[in-house]
Formats: sequence, structure tokens, C-alpha cells
Amino acid sequence: MTDSPSARRAALLAWLAIACLPAESPAQAGLSPEEQLASFKLAPGFEVNLFASEADGVANPIQMRWDERGRLWVAGSKVYPQLRPGEEPNDQIVILEDTNGDGRADKSTVFADGLMIPTGLEIAAGDGTACYVGEGTKLWLMTDLDGDGKADRREILLRGFGTGDNHQSINSFRWTPGGELVFCQGLHAFSRVETPWGISVLDQAGLWRYRPREGRLDGFYGGNNSPANPWGWVFTKWAEPILGAGNIGAMWFPTPEMIRGWQGGRRDPIWTAGRGRKTTSQEIVESAHFPAEWQGVLLPTGYINNSVWTLQIERDRSGLRLVDHPSLPPLIQSRHGSFRPIDIKLGPDGALYVADWYNPIIGHYQVSFRHPDRDKTHGRIWRITAKGRPLLRPPPLAQATLPELFEQLRAADRWPREQAKRVLFGKETRAVTAGLRRWYEGLDSGAADVDFALLQALGVFEAHEAVEVPLLRRTLASARPEVRAYAVATLARWAERLPADFGVYEVLGRLARDSDDRVRLAAVVAAGNIPRPESLGIVIAVAEQPRDPFVDTALRAAVAVLKPHWEPELARAAPGWSEEWREHIRKLDRPRPAAPARAVAWKKGDPIVPVHGRLRATPFVQGSVAAEVLARGNPVRGAEVFRRPELACLVCHKVGDEGGELGPRLDSIGSAQPLETMIGMVVEPQRELTEGYEAFRITTKNGDVKIGIIAAGNDAEIVLRDPEGKEHTLAVAEIANREMIGSLMPAGLLDNLGAEDLRDLFAYLTGLGTVK
Repeated sequence: MTDSPSARRAALLAWLAIACLPAESPAQAGLSPEEQLASFKLAPGFEVNLFASEADGVANPIQMRWDERGRLWVAGSKVYPQLRPGEEPNDQIVILEDTNGDGRADKSTVFADGLMIPTGLEIAAGDGTACYVGEGTKLWLMTDLDGDGKADRREILLRGFGTGDNHQSINSFRWTPGGELVFCQGLHAFSRVETPWGISVLDQAGLWRYRPREGRLDGFYGGNNSPANPWGWVFTKWAEPILGAGNIGAMWFPTPEMIRGWQGGRRDPIWTAGRGRKTTSQEIVESAHFPAEWQGVLLPTGYINNSVWTLQIERDRSGLRLVDHPSLPPLIQSRHGSFRPIDIKLGPDGALYVADWYNPIIGHYQVSFRHPDRDKTHGRIWRITAKGRPLLRPPPLAQATLPELFEQLRAADRWPREQAKRVLFGKETRAVTAGLRRWYEGLDSGAADVDFALLQALGVFEAHEAVEVPLLRRTLASARPEVRAYAVATLARWAERLPADFGVYEVLGRLARDSDDRVRLAAVVAAGNIPRPESLGIVIAVAEQPRDPFVDTALRAAVAVLKPHWEPELARAAPGWSEEWREHIRKLDRPRPAAPARAVAWKKGDPIVPVHGRLRATPFVQGSVAAEVLARGNPVRGAEVFRRPELACLVCHKVGDEGGELGPRLDSIGSAQPLETMIGMVVEPQRELTEGYEAFRITTKNGDVKIGIIAAGNDAEIVLRDPEGKEHTLAVAEIANREMIGSLMPAGLLDNLGAEDLRDLFAYLTGLGTVK
């Protein structure tokens, strides 16, 4: 008997034809909480217990938040990704309580129901009787008026947020240290939100910042750029923001682009070794319950890889850098594919709480909306504690006086500090500001934590929109650069309300030449947010100092936003414009082509590669091949098959440090998709397209035709990466026709593989990203 490719192919077809295996999903069976506990792998010295489950009303949790009483609020969705015909939406926000302190929720109250995929949740400022909810186009404020734990009043604060994709609606709400509500939206959201300040516009993937007392909503980022699905905020001890993303294994430092009116383009992540480890939430360990070596560690929820990762935050000149921790392992992982950690928060007892979406399927357009393995009934909250270490006793914040709340601002533990600030954000302004002024003025100037305490106090004044000049001057002169940098941003926020003798530009000019990179970065961002001609002088002053990529990004953004103010000055040869200034402007001003009033609409075109090979992805083939993979697959041999030149997998796809960037990374494909779905995607690539890797054929008005994937873009221009990896920048106004032509991956690549090769190839792929 010959062993030619055609003979092996015939054997494969014969095997498929006579196989008696059922063509059903080989997905792992659901686990009870007790069974799931056995699947966990924890870092040495830790243990985990169930805090709450579906028995307590937790189903597919999306976001969770604590209040000052130690109650855990959870938003979840049984509806996601789509209502069934005739079904009424009834997603809920549930309040969980551990009334006897045993680490297990024993009381559950439905705060609000009748919701449709609530993707954002944050407790409102004040006494924990209200919460913000993001639901589709709306930002709600829901309030319990009579203390029974149920929402009696629902107010729509803002509406008009984009809903092009229900897992990219406004999400991951979080308070900033200065009393602003920040959240995100994804690639397919196009938002037009009416506010007292006018219509706030944000197209595609971006960030929102809402100041409740002003009613001001500002959008940042935007366009077809990474992160395409930003999701998850956290702030360091010194108030520096870190942003996660649900679509790619990376994180960002957004500060350089937090300038009103700026829409950037491609940006570099600060976690460059993510390798497909997508995340949705992060927490920074600041809890005396954890051992010393864990303090300051960043813990992102790796929902794709069934893990909570352990990262180290490092200083990178004016910004941050994230790396896998050199000595600490992932905090928790599961060998079962349904563990989907989606949110993570330190609790009042100092333990860490993890919301588990619990689902074998997490995508929606990759997998049928009606796939029978979609779990719409389960959900868990896990509690992770350090063995042999005492838990923390939370202060009684709900009954605390103002002076007692002020003292919690200097707490080393994150939970009481953040809760005290949120409560103070909502108290009566006159009482808070008067009392807080007495408190910070009475601080011991020699205390080790005085600068930290002053920064926290400044954030409370910001939340109340109460300008506090003495405190601002004191923090601007702090010996700690982190405090000076934060205070510079406060100066910009208060610039229009500061007294005339404050000397805004004199102060900014001094800080623009600060010895620390972080302060100079803050100075140029502040200048970009003060729309006056004089602000350009601050920008130029920073440009003349040592720079890094973060500062360069902020410089370009500030020059672009301030252009309506400096361009007339330059045109009329205003005094003070030296040739050096002009040279800096020439280098930093990168005019974009004008965005058209109406861009050419996308059309659907035909693929330019074969759609079908000899092997077809029928349900029977998918299920049968999957069963053979699980029974006899050899992933080691499959890795060799994957790297064969004739398959050319690494020409387009990356695994680890190998491969190209024309197709999605494959590091986590095994934990991201059910095996039979993955088989279908590889056998017939046009069936399931990965977001961000759709191919386009674009014809310009002069007749040029370009084909590739969109690597970056905004309303004025796009960057197209062609099949050879070359990038082409195209003005949107010059596009005559644009067609989405599916995947550039041709069908038939597997047609010449034998039965064993096919089986082992998928055995290798299905193991990528899974916990060993």
C-alpha cells in the first residue's frame, strides 16, 4: 500500500464516511462550583473559595463593584449575544452581601432587572444607594430611594452612544482619582451624545471621560486603531492610568493622547509581550493581606486563557512599561475552558475577588448566536486569599464622619482609600471642602506619606469642581515628580477658574523644563487642553527638552489641537516667533488630508482567493475530526505540520515570536474557540472572519487599486497592509470604491494532508493558550 498524499487523502475521506462518531460538539461538560474548584491551579501560598454563584443570582457576570458597606454589586447578562425571537430582556444587577463574614455571600438582592446586556457598572458618588449603568445607547443613573436595595428611580443621564456591536457598547466604568467617570467603546460604535456642552462625538474605538458635576463628556482616541475594543481601566497608586483591551493581548498608557479634540492614529502598547492574552479588567495589589512580594503587582483577567496574569509595572521614561513578573507565577488558572475571569477587585477584607463569566464560548460572530454550548445560566465570583495571613478588618465607612473619611485618604490599602474617596465625591460640597482644607493644612509636613495624602485631597477638590489654589501650589511644588505631574493636569482642568495672579503660563513654563520626564509630559498635555495661543510656548519649551515616544505623541497632539490658535499668529509674523520655534512647528505639525463630509460606503465584494477546497467544513466533518483529535491527537507532531513551508501558516500568522502580521495571532486560539469551530474556520476561512483582519479592495479616484487589511485609520486617512506586508496610506476623500472581500486565507490549504497530519495539526492548534 502506498503512502502518497493522495492515498492518505483517500484514507481520510473513507474514515470520515464510515465513522460512527456523533457530529456534536466535544466541548467540556459544565462543572458545578465544587467540581470547578478542583480545576484551579493557584500560585503557591494562595487558596480560593466560592463567594457567589448562579444559586445567588449571578449569571454571566460582566462587571462588579463594591460599595462602602462591603456589598458587591454585579451586572450580568443572560441575553448576550442576542435575544431569541419573542424573548423579553431581563438582565439584572444583583447586590451580594456576606452578612456573617465567612467569605461566602448569603444574601442576594435584585437591584434592577429588565435590562438588555448592561456592559458598564459603577457605584455613584455618595452613600452607595445609586449606580451608573451602561446599557446600549444609554448611560443610566439608578437610585434606591427607600433603602430596600432596589432601584426606585431610573434616570437617563446621557444617550446616543454607539451600539454597532453589543460587546463594544460603553463598558468598564471606573472612577478616576479626580472624580471623573471613565469608560470605553469599541470599533463598531459611532456615538453622538447630547450634553449641556454640545454634541460629543466619538467614532469607533475610544475612551470617554464624564465629569458629573459639570455634565461634561469628552471623547479620546477614536478611529480604526488599536485597541479596537478597549476594555478595563486601573490607576496606579500615583494616579497613572493603564488601559486594557478585549481584542488583543496588549495594554496602553493613554495620558499622552488625553487632549480634547485629538484623534490619534496608530499607538504603541506598553505590554508588548501579551502574545494574544486578551484581558478585560485589571487590579493592582495594595492590600496588607497579601505578602510583601505581591504588593504593587498588576493582575489582569485573561479571559481567553482562563488565567489571571501577574505583571510588573515599570517606569519607562515619561510613561509606563508592563512585563510578565520575573518571579511570580499567574495568580490563578484553570484547566477547564469555561473559566472566564472578566473582572477583578480587591474586597473589604483585603482578599481578591474574581468575576467568572463561566462559558465555553466567548465570541459571537465567530460562533453561532444559537450555538447549544453557550452557557446562559451560570456565573461565579471567586475569592482568593493568602494562606496563613490575617484578613483585613474594613473601617465602618458608611457611618464615618468627614474627618474619619479624610484619614482614609492616606490608607495604604486600596479598598478603604478608594471607597472613602467615592463617598467624599458625593457629600455636600461646602462641608467637604471646608473640612478637607483644615485636614490637609494640619498634616505633618515631615510625614512620609504627606505628598501622597495631598494628592488624594487634590482629587477630592477636583471631584467637587472646587478650585483650591493653596493646595494646587503646594502639589505643583512637591518633591515627588508623580505629584507634580498630577497637579499639572489639575492646573489645566482649573485654568479658566484660577485667579489672574496665579500665573498659569509662568508655572507651566517652569514645569515644561522640569528635570523629570513625567512632569514635562504632563505639561504638554496640559498646554494642549488650554486652547490659547500662549499654550504653544509651553509646547515648544517641552520640545526643546529631552524627549521620548510618549512626549513626542503628546507634542504632535497638542500642536494639532492648538493649530487654530497658533496658525494665525504664525501667518501674521507675531513677535516672539523665533526661527527655532518655526522649525519645531515644521517637524511637529503633520497635517492630515481633510476628512470628507461623507465617506464612500463599504460594499461587500467577492473573495479573491478560493472559497472551497476539496475538504468541506460540514457539521459532520467538524465534529468527527474534533473527536479524532481529542482521542488520538499528537500536538508535538502537529507543531511540525504547522511549520511546513507548503502550508505557509507562519507567513501570515504569529505564534510567539515567529510569523507574520497579515492574520490574527494564534497563541491563544485553543482557549478562545471550540475545537469544531476552529476546524471550520481553517477548512473554510470565509465562513468566520476575525475582527480586524477582514480584507478590503480599495479603488482610488485616480484608478489605483489596493488590497489588504486595515492596519490603522481615522476619518481622514487609512493605512492598508497588503499581502506582502507593505503599508499604504490612503486619503479617505480620494477613495472612489471600497469593498470588503472576506479573508485573504484561501480554502484548500489542508487538501493534501493525510488523516494523521490533519488530526495532529488541530491537536497542536487546540492546545495553544490552554492551561497545562
